[in-house]
Amino acid sequence: MSDKHFKTLDDIVFENRNKEYGAYDLRTSERFNLTKSLLIGSLIVLLLVGGIVGYNYAINRSDEKERVVEIELTDVEIPDIPEEIIEDVPPPPPPPEVEVAEIRVVMPEPAPNPPKQETIPPQEDMKDKNLGDKNVEGDKPTSIQMPTTPPPGPTGDGKPKDKPAPTGNFTAREVSEMAIFPGCEKFKGKKEELQKCLAQKLNEQLGDQLSDFAETLNDRGESQAVAKLQFVIDKSGKIIQVKPMSGGSAELGRESKTALERIATRLSSSGKTIQPAKLEDGSPVNLVFQLPVKYVVQ
Repeated sequence: MSDKHFKTLDDIVFENRNKEYGAYDLRTSERFNLTKSLLIGSLIVLLLVGGIVGYNYAINRSDEKERVVEIELTDVEIPDIPEEIIEDVPPPPPPPEVEVAEIRVVMPEPAPNPPKQETIPPQEDMKDKNLGDKNVEGDKPTSIQMPTTPPPGPTGDGKPKDKPAPTGNFTAREVSEMAIFPGCEKFKGKKEELQKCLAQKLNEQLGDQLSDFAETLNDRGESQAVAKLQFVIDKSGKIIQVKPMSGGSAELGRESKTALERIATRLSSSGKTIQPAKLEDGSPVNLVFQLPVKYVVQ
């Protein structure tokens, strides 16, 4: 009874039967064969998937190219406008004064013991003559001469008027304090270092904004493009008046202009502003730059 307890179902079914026929062997080895088939099939699927992934990775790696955006801030050359020299034209000489007849008239002063005083000339002698302190022979006066009054003095409270705010765009050479891009505050007071830091920050952000331009170059069969932008950092620290300059790739110029405008909008929306450039008296001014952009696909 104990032997039957340990007998399998296959042993019971094939008891007293020919086990060498083949059916018994199939029944006993079925589990092993199924497990082996499952493992082999899984291995084949893994190898197939791995081959496809490896092939795609190799293809993408061969097609992958490094994108490099190189920019360098340059100072704008603003030509000096010659000042108009106004020649001082001397005023015409005044016409010679016509000597007019005068008669001496001295009004007597009342006094206790009056000295001998001159009498007032008769009315007939004073006709057609100006009154004066001496007798002068001359022409008849045509008008009554009135004493001239001095020009009025300055009016107001005496305080000097405020100096008008500077207008126009200034170059980096013309300002005393360089504009400070967010993240470049540690270089405050160092004009060249601030200019390099500004170029580096713009380089990083332009590289991200122009990442899709590589496809444009690939479609055209080109590996690099060059453009130039001009922009202004105004008195409030905003990037304005962005425009592509003539020469170079017009398409890269348009893309770079749009990218720089997006950077300016992002700075404003995040509450970060550029500290504007200033003159020696501390007045904020507009700072103009030219920005060469070189896009290279390696």
